[in-house]
Amino acid sequence: MNPKVSVIVTSYNIEDYIEACLNGIINQSLKEIEIIIVDDGSTDNTQQIIKNFASNDERIITILNQHNSIGGVATAANIGIERATGDFIGFADGDDLYEETMFEKLYNAAVENSADITLCAYKEFEDTIKNNKLPYEPSWSDFEGITSFKIETPGNKKKILDLLPVPWRKLYKNNLFKENGIRFPVGPYFFEDNGFHWFITMNAKKVAFVNEILCWHRKKRAGQTTSSGGASLLGAFHQHEVIYNYLEKNNLCNDYKDYSLIWLCSHVAWIQHSISHEFERDFYEVILPHFKKYSRHDIRKNIATRYHDRKNLELIIAIVREKPDLFVDVLHGRQSSSFFEKIIFNYYKLGMNGLIKMVVRIIYYKIKVKLFSFKRTEKRSDLLLDKANELSSQINTMNEQLVEIKSKLNELDVRILNSNIENYNIYSDINFSFMKLSEKINKLD
Repeated sequence: MNPKVSVIVTSYNIEDYIEACLNGIINQSLKEIEIIIVDDGSTDNTQQIIKNFASNDERIITILNQHNSIGGVATAANIGIERATGDFIGFADGDDLYEETMFEKLYNAAVENSADITLCAYKEFEDTIKNNKLPYEPSWSDFEGITSFKIETPGNKKKILDLLPVPWRKLYKNNLFKENGIRFPVGPYFFEDNGFHWFITMNAKKVAFVNEILCWHRKKRAGQTTSSGGASLLGAFHQHEVIYNYLEKNNLCNDYKDYSLIWLCSHVAWIQHSISHEFERDFYEVILPHFKKYSRHDIRKNIATRYHDRKNLELIIAIVREKPDLFVDVLHGRQSSSFFEKIIFNYYKLGMNGLIKMVVRIIYYKIKVKLFSFKRTEKRSDLLLDKANELSSQINTMNEQLVEIKSKLNELDVRILNSNIENYNIYSDINFSFMKLSEKINKLD
């Protein structure tokens, strides 16, 4: 009889942590499990500790690579998937900690709800389990009180894509791997769980939830990729290529291209806080070709419908403008502050029509405020009528100026598309038109 669950434990040079992890796995309350430990060529005492555990538990299968593979965790996890015989597959990082009831609770939830994937909550910790905190995962709250969730539509799949991609707090039906050939993407890069998260979600039909904290993920350990501010962090963006290529290959771009762009923008926001100064220009060079996969309309739509803090907006716009020096300056805290810079910023953020609409809203608000002030101070109806006529005339003049500005912005749009060069004279004309418009508004008293 097949085991109910295959638990794949991956490890590499974690002699100080592997014992605590394996104690949590071998003492699981669900006894019908096989434990597949794949070590990716450790050079410390990790492999010997694994051998000691295996000699005392016949459920343990050891696969001890002699050399560290180019794919790292992805290679080790895929080896485990090939070997797994359980009805479900779970993953465990060799330096994390697991409740002894975790896999029983995940398994029962999966069976009771006929789910392809089951998730539990978790906490992060650094040195000791006492120093723990919930991860930043706003979307998890959307599933509080929900035991299962069908994901057969793009809208529902996107809700799962919003969750963190980590595999070690989940249980997967083995048939997902067998029937769809799903594996972790392998290459000389990290963050392989991102591409894997998309592959699994695209092929699953139902997800179950266990709203309990059942595992603890170790953070800021020496040797972890996320602990480094170096170039290895930039390897995360290869996963965007993995995701985008998968969508193209399976004709899914129409439904999910917006979410691959969300992934890209969110990783710009994350990595900008961690990247070291010496890799800032590399940061720009790495992400530029990824953003070129999207139209300016795609990017503006993302900006309009998703929250971005001001710094991330400035970074995205610097990428769209293909301004590496500006990108680096924004990383160091620069923001568009002058009137001229704000016009450019909002043009790229909103587009020509959006910029015009913004200006109209500002004008409308200022006129409304001035009219309200006038009505409070002037009581004679004839004066009010004369003032209203004067305002009407001035508004007509401003509308003509707005048409002129729109024409100039059209010219600007065409020039940038054709040559990617911002023409100073055009911007000067726009600046002058806006200044004249401002003067007209200020005279409304």
